[in-house]
Amino acid sequence: MIIVLKTHATDADIQSVSELVRTLRYQPRVIRGVERTVVACIGDELSNRSLEVLGNLPIVESVMPVQQRYKLVSREYHPDDTVITVNGTPIGGGAIAIIAGPCAIETADQFRSAVRDLKAAGVTLIRAMAFKPRTSPYDFQGLKADAISIMRDVKAEFGVSMVTEILGPAQVEMVHDTADVLQIGARNAQNYDLLESVAQARKPVLLKRGMASTVEEWLAAAEYLLVNGCSNVMLCERGLRSFDKSVRNLLDLGGVAVAKQETHLPVLVDPSHAAGKRSLVLPLAKAALGAGADGLVIEAHPNPNEAYSDAAQQLPSATFKQTLDELAPWIALARASR
Repeated sequence: MIIVLKTHATDADIQSVSELVRTLRYQPRVIRGVERTVVACIGDELSNRSLEVLGNLPIVESVMPVQQRYKLVSREYHPDDTVITVNGTPIGGGAIAIIAGPCAIETADQFRSAVRDLKAAGVTLIRAMAFKPRTSPYDFQGLKADAISIMRDVKAEFGVSMVTEILGPAQVEMVHDTADVLQIGARNAQNYDLLESVAQARKPVLLKRGMASTVEEWLAAAEYLLVNGCSNVMLCERGLRSFDKSVRNLLDLGGVAVAKQETHLPVLVDPSHAAGKRSLVLPLAKAALGAGADGLVIEAHPNPNEAYSDAAQQLPSATFKQTLDELAPWIALARASR
């Protein structure tokens, strides 16, 4: 349920309503908008007492049920776009973010070269993967702890922010002091124990859509993060598993548009994993911006043909400035339309 308070509600009124919500065995989550203050009530509406009685309070404008399986991520709860700031870089609300970097950290020289190129192109959010979830146990699994040490040194040298994927709860502590954004990959998008664990780190989270998840399941996964105290969540569409082999994954731009309507969270798109081949990354990136994406996650490597993984889809980091120049008209249009 969502309780909408009248425009003249004071802090004391909000506190009073929140306490009444607690007595009815719900958890109140308060959000203050430009014109209205809303209290989202988290709890089991089948076993708890009805909140509709609070509609009789003089300060309450309305009490509305939420039909979706998610509440805190919904626009009913938070009508305005959420803007997440990572070390001074805004994401969402008209600010188009670019996250770029290699598929994985392979060596210190490789990662340093990539970050040097990307920083020169104006990128400050770096894809920095220490752990790689791979379908085959014989594929490159990442440098793990050694990669975290490389991340730390490169971050200190270039003053950039690191986005890294977490595969299990134990890794949260390992990367906590180095990573600025924790990524939940497609394989773990519905690993609810991991979502709860990552939420406790109180860092921004980039939540990728599962390779066969519906939009509702994707947003419900984000709800796990918000319910457990992580308010800075970004969604990332990376393509769905499909029967068509002309692309690696089927980029669901309709899902991006739906997510933008349903949720206040920033929605990013990863065109690299959807494309699977270098020549398709830019067309899909442009389409994503046209569909309403708040940013892009693009793989870039100093020597893509020599990459340990996903070589075919990585762009050359040395020419990434040209990539951004080609995307510039679409980025400008996206900013103007938000």
